[in-house]
Amino acid sequence: MRTPQPPTPPRPPGGPPPRGPTPPRGPTPPRGPTSPKAGPPPRPPVKPPAAKPRAARKLPGWLARAKRLLLQPTQEWATIAAEFTSAGPIYLRYLVPMAAIGPVAATIGGVVFSERGSLLTFGTIPMNAGTAVQAGVLEYVLNLVGVYALATAIDVIGASVGGQRNRVQALKVAAYGSTPYWLAGAFALFPRIEPLAMLLGLYSVRLFALGLSPCMKVPRDKTAAFTLLTSIAAGLMVLVITAIITRLVVA
Repeated sequence: MRTPQPPTPPRPPGGPPPRGPTPPRGPTPPRGPTSPKAGPPPRPPVKPPAAKPRAARKLPGWLARAKRLLLQPTQEWATIAAEFTSAGPIYLRYLVPMAAIGPVAATIGGVVFSERGSLLTFGTIPMNAGTAVQAGVLEYVLNLVGVYALATAIDVIGASVGGQRNRVQALKVAAYGSTPYWLAGAFALFPRIEPLAMLLGLYSVRLFALGLSPCMKVPRDKTAAFTLLTSIAAGLMVLVITAIITRLVVA
């Protein structure tokens, strides 16, 4: 026999309703792929720094001035005439390297070809390596002395034609006006064509003409005569130096 269960006591009024049977849970739906978490925006690719263009190599100061004297002589002479300087800087910054072009080229040409060109004979003179070195050193010294002698002549001539007496300004004319002559010394590297240097050296006459007026304050009507006398003095100086070098080589 089934034992009778005691009756469920009545629920007091106002209480929560009785819970029914818990319904069975269905199968758990499968999860989809997890969406990625939102992160910071991607950084733009960093471009490597662009290579800076190489700056053009600057010419040495003395060579840059020589270039300006050949290409822009009027403007450069105005700059030179206004420069406050003395004989020392003119020699150290310009004449020392410029006056060495010809002697160095002639020495190398004499050692390599065993001869040296001569403006006196418009030919070549045979020599050995020892004599080539001696002639090169002597020519360099004579160039430095000769340009000062030319400056002295310019100073004296300038006073006689109504210009100013100023040895430094005269040295400017002698040093910078002789630029074509200094550069033409490179022809001595090949002795057989060295006489051609005279053609380039003649351009010094034009530089003298452009530089005498601003530097020596010569009246315009006297510039032509001053240029002619200066050119003659420069030509004589070159001939004296060439004669001394030739005598050394021949002896």
